[in-house]
Amino acid sequence: MQIRGGVAQNLTADQIAQQIAPPDDQAEALTAIQTVINAWIETGLLTTQPQEFPDPVVFRAAEVETTLMIGGPGGTAACQIPDPILAEQVNTIVGHMAAQPDRPIRRLTAQADADGFAVFRDGQAVSGRIELDAARFVLLREIAETACGPADVAAVFHAGCVALNDQALIICGDSGRGKSTLTFGLVAAGCDYLGDDHVPLHRNGKDVVAFPTAAGVKPGSWNLAEIVALQERYGLTPNSPRVGVRYLPLQHAGTATVGQRTPVRALIFPQFRPHGPLEMTRIPPEQALIEALRAGSRLSDSHRGNIAPLAEFLNDTPAYRLAFSSSDQSVPACLELLTTPQS
Repeated sequence: MQIRGGVAQNLTADQIAQQIAPPDDQAEALTAIQTVINAWIETGLLTTQPQEFPDPVVFRAAEVETTLMIGGPGGTAACQIPDPILAEQVNTIVGHMAAQPDRPIRRLTAQADADGFAVFRDGQAVSGRIELDAARFVLLREIAETACGPADVAAVFHAGCVALNDQALIICGDSGRGKSTLTFGLVAAGCDYLGDDHVPLHRNGKDVVAFPTAAGVKPGSWNLAEIVALQERYGLTPNSPRVGVRYLPLQHAGTATVGQRTPVRALIFPQFRPHGPLEMTRIPPEQALIEALRAGSRLSDSHRGNIAPLAEFLNDTPAYRLAFSSSDQSVPACLELLTTPQS
């Protein structure tokens, strides 16, 4: 099955179930289809309208002493972040991305109150009231779109990304799946580092766009061999403003610069399973779409309601579910993908 490049909003779940499932299986198919459609609506695949947020916040203009100017070839994010902790976190992760002259500017504001944060782009809400960690995630996603070019970014994967021999591997997954550990293991093995947590997909539906941030390492991973090796090679960032998190300046691991495009060899959905065997299973495009959305991947603002580039990417790019218990299993399996000619 392939994902269609457009989704007809007037086609009901019942009609889709009748098209794809035999009569005896239509009730079960209907439940599954409705779940997927709800997820698509939530992530903006079926609408061109701005999202409504569960805890909306009204934008208020306020002067901020310091504005972080972060950018790339696609544009500059002028980040107004009054909260000093959040500002230091963002600066540690992307402060090395210097604004370039004569690029369009987006103003990003992380507005704080006693109950949390809300993020705004040029005065328009891109989140409701959220906690600090979520505000950092949303800000970085907005910075990724801005620096890489809002019109050129079709979607942003919640993923890590590496490259070898001018081929990229996207490692997509939610927290706790082993996404970052696998990314670090591949960088330690000699791959170029293209990004961690926010990986933009180009509108051509074929290339990933580099967004090489500093990469956070949580306490449970500090003593892993690949982390120790990377720390010996690149050191740590001068500041570590998140309690219990160390940052590796992996923007120095390889030659990728912000906005650089690389064709994608495969999409990996890792699943760390202690003491389990290595299993790599190819999954169909529609399952890859569901997995990517579950992991927190989203269409970009410029492509809201336009699934065509993402659909083309998933239809043409092999996707795999990778179960592993150690880097000794997962890293060689991924390196083999990157070094084996595509049939």
